[in-house]
Amino acid sequence: MHRGPLFVSTAAAVLLATAAYTQAPPAPTVDRVGFPENYQTAYTKWFVYDRPDNRQIRTIYANDIANAVTADTQSNYPYGSVLVMETHNALRDAQGNPILDAEGRYQKDPAAIPGVFVMRKERGFGEAYGPNRTGEWEYVAYRPDRTFLTAPQASAACAICHRVSNQSEDWVFRSELRFINDGQGPLTDAVIHNYKFVPGEIRVKAGQPVTFYNADAIEHTITDDTPGGGDTGRMLGGKSVTVKFAAPGEFSFHCTIHPSMRGKVIIE
Repeated sequence: MHRGPLFVSTAAAVLLATAAYTQAPPAPTVDRVGFPENYQTAYTKWFVYDRPDNRQIRTIYANDIANAVTADTQSNYPYGSVLVMETHNALRDAQGNPILDAEGRYQKDPAAIPGVFVMRKERGFGEAYGPNRTGEWEYVAYRPDRTFLTAPQASAACAICHRVSNQSEDWVFRSELRFINDGQGPLTDAVIHNYKFVPGEIRVKAGQPVTFYNADAIEHTITDDTPGGGDTGRMLGGKSVTVKFAAPGEFSFHCTIHPSMRGKVIIE
């Protein structure tokens, strides 16, 4: 049995429009970011998260300057801040499904070559991105052998991606996860976190409001599985939406942007 009608009482949904180009968007022509030598030992590891939609494990590191940022100062990272996102493909079985460890987390595929995505903030950086500028950050991605995975000339894609992050967190993705369970361990109820609805099943009384918080920096939706049903629209990271369920039943939903994300509310 499906549920009664969905009423959205509060929603924050913003669509970000990116300028269209007939040629490659502007970007720096030289590498001013630099490969972060010995980052795995010299930097502080902030958090690790599993990304189900592309079956990756992502580990975030920060140099000492960036690591000094607090929850109250994350709106303006100091010059000299360097953040590293190391990406690994998850170990998979013959059917392509991730092989989980004892804690239910992804495991790194030892045969895969990781990516090293780096962002650096310095005075005057970022101007070359033109309309896609994200403050004073510049971006380059490397392979472990220090060759380019994304060269400076192609890094406009990185800037465009970061434009959907929170400007209030200085365009840094998932900055808040550093201050919420370190991005690991047990998660809070009624959140969208690490590309998952947590918990996957919620029980409420008819008429009881439920508030979902998007703890990811990426946009998500809460969309009724029934065609023509309720839809919150795109929720930016850090935004919330409150829904009410008028009658007993079940409300199953998904994210239209990341269809593998699914959840259910049982209304008693």
